[in-house]
Amino acid sequence: MASPKKKLQGLVAATITPMTEHGLDQVVIHVGALSLKESQELAQHAAEIGADGIAVIAPFFLKPWNKDVLINFLKEVAAAAPALPFYYYHIPALTGVKIRAEEVLDGIQEKIPTFQGLKFSDTDLLDFGQCVDQNRQRQFAFLFGVDEQLLSALVMGATGAVGSTYNYLGKKTNQMLEAFERKDFSSALNHQFCIQRFINFVVKLGFGVSQTKAIMTLVSGIPMGPPRLPLQKASREFTDNAEAKLRSLDFLSFNDLKDGNLEACS
Repeated sequence: MASPKKKLQGLVAATITPMTEHGLDQVVIHVGALSLKESQELAQHAAEIGADGIAVIAPFFLKPWNKDVLINFLKEVAAAAPALPFYYYHIPALTGVKIRAEEVLDGIQEKIPTFQGLKFSDTDLLDFGQCVDQNRQRQFAFLFGVDEQLLSALVMGATGAVGSTYNYLGKKTNQMLEAFERKDFSSALNHQFCIQRFINFVVKLGFGVSQTKAIMTLVSGIPMGPPRLPLQKASREFTDNAEAKLRSLDFLSFNDLKDGNLEACS
């Protein structure tokens, strides 16, 4: 797994992919599903096509009500691909499963020998910090998934990051990582604040998968297509506002940006 100093790549949020200096050299496929059988079939397929690992979120319709039930579900999925490293994808805001990641990791390798790490997509830094602190003797990967809090997670021991905004804020995030590596924490903080300015702005407008696709299309010039139902296409008003904010922060290059824009991030 990559250390924080490695460059972030543009990553698909549904796939946990470690970062390296030489590009994407590992692919960890998410195989979580509401059905245990479907998760097992997806895990088997991942092994057959040569994936480097699998990741699973908690089932979220009929939810596990305690740690043991969740571990038993994860164990059965991992057993379907016994040669692949296994990662737990902790994202309680979407699954509604509020079992703390710290509890899940306690003794997990005794039940799931292939367990290798955690994708942590939650704002509870106490929980994340305890995951790191209580597992220092193990070579677990701790991948952080809340882009606007990445710097805090790095301080607490995150070994990598996976997020949607790196598809269009990757350059600024790399600048933050580089500053963190050279212990220039003031610059790293300024870069994180700059990223937060944009995320805070679009969150207030209403921000989700549909809006992320719209911004990726805007920045890359590659049509990302509409979202699947029940999600609705981002409005033109959102796209225009997001573009204006990206330009004001100097995340998009253009010729008519006025000099002296106090909001632009350097």
